[in-house]
Amino acid sequence: MAHKKIYLYIKLIALLLFLFQGKNLLAQVQNKQAFGLRTSPNSPNGAPAGGIYNLRGDFLMIGNANLYDRRLWNSGTPEENNSNNSNMRFYKLSGDPSNILNSSSAVLAHPSGFSQNCSKIVYAGLYWSGRGNNNSNLTLGNGLVKNKVKLKLPGETTYTELTANGIHFGDSDVDGIYTAYADITQQVRNLTNAWGTYSVADVATTVGDGGAVGNYGGWGMVVIYENAQMKWRDITMFDGFSYIAQANTGVTDYGELTVSGFRAAQNGNINVKMGMMAGEGDRGISGDVFDIRNAANSNWVRLSHSDNSPNNFFNSSVNTGENTRTPNYTNNYGLDIAMFDLPNSSKNIITNNQTSTRFRFGTNQDTYAIYSIVFAVDAYVPEVVAENAPAVNTPPTNTTVNPGQDLDFEVKLYNKGTEAINNFKVEIPIPFNLHYDSATIIPGTDSTIKISNNTTVTWQKPAWAPVGATPQNYPGGTLIWDVGTLPLDTSMAILQGSLKYKLKTTSNCAFLSTVGPCGLSIHVNGTVSGVGATSGTTVTSRLVSSYSIGSCEGADYDDFVSTINVSQAFIQSCAPPPVENGMLQFKAFCSLPGNAFPRTDITNRYPLGTKFFTVIPTSYDQTTNLVTGNFPVNTDGTKRTFYAVVPGMAPNCYISLQTSLQLVTTQPTVQNVSTCQGKAPVLQNALSSTGITNSYQLYYFDSATATTPLASTPNPSAVGTYTYWVAEGTSVSGTLCVGPKVSFTITVNALPTVAQNVPNISICENNDTQITVAVANATTYTWEYASASAPTVWNVLTNATFSGVVSVSNNTLNITHASNALNGTKVRLKVLNNVNCENISNEVSIQIKNCIAITNPMLPNTHNK
Repeated sequence: MAHKKIYLYIKLIALLLFLFQGKNLLAQVQNKQAFGLRTSPNSPNGAPAGGIYNLRGDFLMIGNANLYDRRLWNSGTPEENNSNNSNMRFYKLSGDPSNILNSSSAVLAHPSGFSQNCSKIVYAGLYWSGRGNNNSNLTLGNGLVKNKVKLKLPGETTYTELTANGIHFGDSDVDGIYTAYADITQQVRNLTNAWGTYSVADVATTVGDGGAVGNYGGWGMVVIYENAQMKWRDITMFDGFSYIAQANTGVTDYGELTVSGFRAAQNGNINVKMGMMAGEGDRGISGDVFDIRNAANSNWVRLSHSDNSPNNFFNSSVNTGENTRTPNYTNNYGLDIAMFDLPNSSKNIITNNQTSTRFRFGTNQDTYAIYSIVFAVDAYVPEVVAENAPAVNTPPTNTTVNPGQDLDFEVKLYNKGTEAINNFKVEIPIPFNLHYDSATIIPGTDSTIKISNNTTVTWQKPAWAPVGATPQNYPGGTLIWDVGTLPLDTSMAILQGSLKYKLKTTSNCAFLSTVGPCGLSIHVNGTVSGVGATSGTTVTSRLVSSYSIGSCEGADYDDFVSTINVSQAFIQSCAPPPVENGMLQFKAFCSLPGNAFPRTDITNRYPLGTKFFTVIPTSYDQTTNLVTGNFPVNTDGTKRTFYAVVPGMAPNCYISLQTSLQLVTTQPTVQNVSTCQGKAPVLQNALSSTGITNSYQLYYFDSATATTPLASTPNPSAVGTYTYWVAEGTSVSGTLCVGPKVSFTITVNALPTVAQNVPNISICENNDTQITVAVANATTYTWEYASASAPTVWNVLTNATFSGVVSVSNNTLNITHASNALNGTKVRLKVLNNVNCENISNEVSIQIKNCIAITNPMLPNTHNK
């Protein structure tokens, strides 16, 4: 009891001391983001299945800090034990522009002993981490933003801004420590030479005094590459956010994190290369440890590497091998990046078939966060080789093929391992744009080491296809060659058997003419599987496409890749409907029953199993926005778009198609016209430019609602004003389709009245006479005459025509001293009204008689006597 009292007394004093100092007595341990697998969809074959990069190759890490103790620069000598507090200043690379606040660089150096020409980057991920405030605000007071950073790749002269998609942006519960990640796989793979200097700028952190925790800021990069000269490895990357802070009690407190999803070999030694990143571990503060649980789950194994110690694991060291950095200091002020081998020669840490482990991290006076862990485990890859290559008549990989073209392949089987393989089979998934045609099995020529004569090959229909589906009607599916046992071959060189198989590219017009690049690409590969006859080890491998030669000699497991060449001639040879803007156009003339295309009119044109959606789908399996019935059309003539997905298409790949009514939407130009009674009107209506182009015709209607046009052009006869409607359109197979009707008027004007019974004139020569024609509603009077020699030619009669003999005034004609020259002449009166409608009197003949009479010239002449 006395000992307990003393212990409680000491503990009470310690508590009071730390409370007085404003510290928390208990350590804070928080797994704010559970560690999970990290992959990239931009890797050569996409994100690997299960999250494991299985390849001949390795991973590398590089990185640097962007925040250092200014006293280090002033002295020129690293002050290794300085903590990251009041003297922190940004580091900036020479030559960086003025808008850059901090920057540093590191060289991604190719490992020695292997040809750089044989290496190919398959993954690159950038992490950055720091502390600049004590809250979750993304933007710091200096304008730097936690989820943004600038990256300059090898060979480039400018920075590109990146935005993170995780991992955790700290709040006060983790002292404002944050970590961020961006997938840069595509950017790095696009480089002509990815080996070189990487510079990262404007990591969000703050200069000056960071308080008891301190400020830090830096970046790290994980790169996975493959190289045929290297051994097989299973590489897995994990990231998350695990945090610990100790209250300086002198007692080590611990947190734990779990990584699950790596793969240790089934047999043999387990060599593990590990990488990790952490932030805010101080070089001068010891007492922080990093342990891994042993394989027996009975104890913890303390870890360290060449740049730290077991009792100060998180010591601001960057231990990344053969790369140089700018700046290149021993103390990186809160940034820990390390690659090291686990001490696992006896498989006491990671044993065969293990897929997960736990880490324990502890401290008695420091604060830090762990956010990246990488495992590279030597992989067991069975040396069963199934070579898949195009036959003689098939174009080589990375070329083009034509619609409906046969593609011949041959799979050759070799056993280059140390045991026979049971339950061995070859499975070749057939792409959605190919059909299986036929296959022939050919046993090997060796008398004893060859596959059995009773192996079978079958076509397995796609899961979505109905019972009874055939490969001729349904694309895709899987070709399965059930081999049985692949015998042991101590020479590792005997061809034990081969499978010749034929595929055929689709010739579906609707699919090929509109699908675009995502549906025209062909990828053919497959897998082999089985069980080792001695070890019981599961065998799985992709088909070998070719062998690299020279310094990079090794098997290549790439797909056979081709592209279907859809020529314009092919598109033109396809039956209607036409293709416009990359979309099949389903057009109906003028109207459709129910305003929809019957479903089969559209679906029958596409490959069987195709699904149709009303909005852009994300995948074939999407269950919303499906078209389950007929395909509607817009009644206003605008186009309605649908989206088709053929089973097996990659996500976000689709085919667009459109339905529409072929309406006439244009209208003619019109003009109101007038005519005179008895005269047909001359209409001034004209087709629109579209109407002219489409060879439309004008159709006339007697009302705005009429559906049947007039049999002939409007020609009213009675005096009055008439309204008609005209539209432009066309008739197809007896169906008339017209555009909007436009109204116009025809005005029929009355004629002026002029007498039609004016008597002929018959007078004696040298006598006088006068005629007056009865006229009404006339405004203009014109007398005309026709001579006896040209009785059908009418001329205007003026007072000068027969000077002194004939004179006219309005509707009156006078003859004075009639001359025989008038004999046989005809006259008539033409009148116009105020709308220029004319009328003409009857023709009046003039007869001049030779009357013999004795007259007294002294007497006056008597008219008509």
